[in-house]
Amino acid sequence: MTIEIITNLIILAASLLGFIYGLFTILIRKRPLYLKMVVLAVACMMISRIYLLLQYLTGKNIPDGFHVGILCMLGCFLFLFSANFGMIDGLADDGSMKFLKYRLISWIVPVALIASFVPMYAFDNISIKLIAYSVVLFVIAISARFHFKHLILPDVDYGVVRQIRGYNAVAFFLCISTTVMLVADLRQMTHLYMVAGCAMALFCLILLPILKKEAMRWTKI
Repeated sequence: MTIEIITNLIILAASLLGFIYGLFTILIRKRPLYLKMVVLAVACMMISRIYLLLQYLTGKNIPDGFHVGILCMLGCFLFLFSANFGMIDGLADDGSMKFLKYRLISWIVPVALIASFVPMYAFDNISIKLIAYSVVLFVIAISARFHFKHLILPDVDYGVVRQIRGYNAVAFFLCISTTVMLVADLRQMTHLYMVAGCAMALFCLILLPILKKEAMRWTKI
């Protein structure tokens, strides 16, 4: 088996276990929508790996452009972004000037992630795959911004942000490792691809257990 197949098998196994954990501990009973969205994010990562593995194992080339694997990766980070931006950020940041510096500092992360793709546009041929990965990177970048913001933001009365900082740290590093994997794939750096993929697998596996444990501090689960 190739490094790509092994790497995607590892990610699939980890995201499958993470999804099953989420399914049985969060979705079966009535749970907060925030947690359900994170479960769906892990499910999207799992489906993206299933698609890629089926392509590899049937001897087909992975198509360039927006195939199922790309769209599912987009879905994964859109769910993570929506959960933080739509349901938590308003509780943590009231838009006042006292939080302005944290809002500004948090933009460092998406700028740095997007900058990692700039050399490929400057020195490589622009391909459909590069464009598709760039769209994924943009969604990863905005998701990573809010995970990082909630790591550095001072907490407010309800203590919501402080209680789930472990989850935000794991989700943040999932964004970083996925970005590294995209870069490694474009650059055909197979060993870096595998290292980044194994990191992604670890973060997919522990994301929901950590979130459930931390969320128990501010909601009944």
